[in-house]
Amino acid sequence: MDEMGELIGAAVVSTVLFALFALMAWKFWHGHWLRAIAGNNLVSDEEYDSPFQRALGRRAAVVMACCCVSMILLPASTAASAFAGEAGAAVSSAFVGAAFLLIVGPCVWIVVWSNRQARRQRSEMLAADPSKAEDVKLDRKAGVVLGAIPGVYLLVVLGVFLVASLAT
Repeated sequence: MDEMGELIGAAVVSTVLFALFALMAWKFWHGHWLRAIAGNNLVSDEEYDSPFQRALGRRAAVVMACCCVSMILLPASTAASAFAGEAGAAVSSAFVGAAFLLIVGPCVWIVVWSNRQARRQRSEMLAADPSKAEDVKLDRKAGVVLGAIPGVYLLVVLGVFLVASLAT
């Protein structure tokens, strides 16, 4: 009965998160709520209506759609391990791995894309006004710091996951 409670809890949490991610995907795809994207809350009103923001919203919508699929895989992994014994444990691990890749992969994709766009914009800005070189250096340092924070967080989460996997 304890396994059934875990399954019900996983289904409830996953359903709520699925609905949230689906709503965000819909809004991002249509160019709304773009300020909810990390680092995008300080964008000027002129830039908010730019083609870059529209493309960013569409890419963020793809990430949210992948998160929706992950929210289906996670309770499926719980169900597989609860009802299928040892074979279910292997399927469960595969589902968890796929869910992880569906979250991390698109996030890496959007970061790489936005970094390329930012590099192109910086190059254009420097070509137009070479006196902005110091601003570009500061922007790069801020980008490295902002990239390091989720990187460290991801390493900690992976470490905890690996330790928990080895302990069982």
